[in-house]
Amino acid sequence: MVHLDWMHGMIAAYVASPKGQETMRNFLSSPEGKRAIDAYLATPEGQRIACLLLGRALDSLDLPAEVKAEIRRSLDAKRE
Repeated sequence: MVHLDWMHGMIAAYVASPKGQETMRNFLSSPEGKRAIDAYLATPEGQRIACLLLGRALDSLDLPAEVKAEIRRSLDAKRE
């Protein structure tokens, strides 16, 4: 089997670059990107990742602590 670690490294470097981030932003805001996001979020894995990302995003959002705590409680309840 061929190892593609070098390709993963190239992709990661591109996505981390300003041009890669712009490309991702443009795709995710396009109709095709929105459909791709919706399709992924409809899967169990997509739901799991969405909860993980939402939990992490809460730390950087300017929301009252009570609101963050309520969202975290809801996420925890969803995982159970």
